Amino acid sequence: MRWVMNCWEILGLEPTSDKKKIKRAYAAKLKTINVEDEAIAFQKLKEAFDSAIFLAGTIIESGRPIEKTTTIAAIEAADEEPPNDIEQKVELKTSKLEHEKTQQTVQNNEEITFEQDSFERKENNQSITKPEIITQSQTNNVEHFDHKLAALYDEMAFFSEVEKWTLLFSDDLEWSIDEHGDISDIMKGFLLANYRVLSKQVIEYIGEFFDFDSLIKDYKSGDYFCYTWAAIKQVPSFSFDIYQNIQLEQRIAYFTDRYELFHLFDNGLPDQALWQERLNSCHAVTTKDQDVINLQIAHLLMNDFRLEQEHTVSSLNELFAEVLALNETNTSGFFRTYYEWVKNEGSANAVLIYDKSEVTIPTTTIDLLTGYVYFRLKRHSRVKECWAELAKKDPALFQSKELAMLQVMEPTQGPLKREKGVGRNIWAVCLILFALFKIGNSLFRLEERNSYTTPSDIQSFVSGESESKASYFIDEVSDLKESENLYDQFLYYFFINREDTDRDTFVEEHLVGKAKEQAKQMVVSELPKITIESKYDFYSSPDNVSEYGFVTALNLLDEEEPFIILQETNDEKIENVYGEGWELLPQDKFEELWADIQVRPIMSQKFFVVYYLLSDERDQNLKDHSEYVTDNVKQLLEKNSEIPKADEFEGGTWQISQDDEDKLYTIINDEKHDHRYILSYDTYGRLEHIYGENWEKLDANKTKLIYDKAEEEVGVY
Repeated sequence: MRWVMNCWEILGLEPTSDKKKIKRAYAAKLKTINVEDEAIAFQKLKEAFDSAIFLAGTIIESGRPIEKTTTIAAIEAADEEPPNDIEQKVELKTSKLEHEKTQQTVQNNEEITFEQDSFERKENNQSITKPEIITQSQTNNVEHFDHKLAALYDEMAFFSEVEKWTLLFSDDLEWSIDEHGDISDIMKGFLLANYRVLSKQVIEYIGEFFDFDSLIKDYKSGDYFCYTWAAIKQVPSFSFDIYQNIQLEQRIAYFTDRYELFHLFDNGLPDQALWQERLNSCHAVTTKDQDVINLQIAHLLMNDFRLEQEHTVSSLNELFAEVLALNETNTSGFFRTYYEWVKNEGSANAVLIYDKSEVTIPTTTIDLLTGYVYFRLKRHSRVKECWAELAKKDPALFQSKELAMLQVMEPTQGPLKREKGVGRNIWAVCLILFALFKIGNSLFRLEERNSYTTPSDIQSFVSGESESKASYFIDEVSDLKESENLYDQFLYYFFINREDTDRDTFVEEHLVGKAKEQAKQMVVSELPKITIESKYDFYSSPDNVSEYGFVTALNLLDEEEPFIILQETNDEKIENVYGEGWELLPQDKFEELWADIQVRPIMSQKFFVVYYLLSDERDQNLKDHSEYVTDNVKQLLEKNSEIPKADEFEGGTWQISQDDEDKLYTIINDEKHDHRYILSYDTYGRLEHIYGENWEKLDANKTKLIYDKAEEEVGVY
């Protein structure tokens, strides 16, 4: 078996359970490496250290040196006839693993990271339990499993067929609790060494069988594997069907090279030398792998995503033909959709709404291509969302005008469209407005809705400037007409100043489709009378909604539902207007659309505190309003639904915070101002994680960081 990395040889150590020796060897080797100039050598050393630390808990020290001259014949004999002496078995197995690993050179571009200082703290924790496998008390079930796993590995057909793994675990009912733990540890070591060559489906099956997700929650266990499992699960959704066309001895190296090709994109455009080296290694084995062809397409587009070079276009067409000759995939379909848009043969919307959940495309490539669509549509905020981090990693990808757009300040006269849950300023504004309007008890009262009015506007409003109502109104009307926000202008022309002769020009320039047709045919004076005397009399809720795309709901402050919902095209033109006097959606459709628009972190947080922790009707509330939580959190809430009503949060507070990657969190405090929960949210504003006692666990270092970055407490939910 070759399922353990050659970590001991890299560290210059014999296999040992002494972690201090491993750390001293790592420190000594580290001094010989220039980390900045020898990134790959450092990565291999770091990986060797991580593996050795994990494997240290699986080794039984024999008290005598392990002979390095153990012959392969002896190793093979050991597989055929397991030795009675368990220590001899360990040394023979280890020697075989080391010998086989040295037969292939696999450089790893690992995405799993491990902070040594964090491990040091866990190392000093006396309550840490170390995994122990292959012990004197081990029964034949563990030995039998070990040999079955070895046989499965040697077949070189274990990559993606879940049925083979189901068969491997078929006698699990015969395992004792201790045996299950030993076999679980064996599989941890196997995954650490081989996750790069396993399909996502197999990894998920193994993880579910041994409940590895529970290790993430139980971070205090000291189990190193718990820090890597979350990253292991994020392998690309590669297909492994091609393994049957690859020679047995080449399969591991091939799939490893393919995995590394994917992760060369992590920081932007891959290093050309490394890219070519890995690609040549793959092509030396086969040129008929759709996933590798798609990575070649990604590489071409990362070099020239604007398709300005003839070589790029001709190469893309050749690669598209290769994919079609094999079989069109979801990934190549996305690339083709993007290509057609750039060549003005397809729509921008087709690229933006394309289902990318199953594509095997590096995130950097998706961000680059999607960002370019938004750049051409001049959607500044969306460009920033896609390109900001990528520009930090690899600014050479962008032209000066593109980098300039990343520096453009957002307009301060009104709200901008943002995806749910991604704007820190939105939260700050929510905080102020919540205090202003004294949030009521009903979940869907308007005072609880998000407002996108800018802080400067609110400050001016609260300061109580001593202007007359008439002059103030004139200024506000002028602001709305001249606003950069399309909905402000729409309100002005159709609900505030219906006599303005510029309305026809506005309709011609900014309305299309059904909205334009209705606007030209309607008698504007017959539209419902809406009292709007200033921009503070209404608020907007922009959002990106499935089936509708970009929409903006407009609410009066004293009404629970919006009076108008505007639907925009990708080039920021109003194509539909939903509301009285315009297009009337069926009531259930209108309510469904409005409910989707409202799913934001501020409401998801309120749902958890007010309608779960403080409620006697948790099950019904969760059933009625499950849109505020992800499926995983829903299961967690259902599991904990019997916990006592948490009256200590009746007078509690909450705080905004972030981590080093600017991910948004809120801290929930009880009435004594003690931190009790940390909430995080997905891109749609739904509760994604609930960290706290008897809930999910969060790394102590990250917890401290979030607490340190917390802003002022807010006492209104």
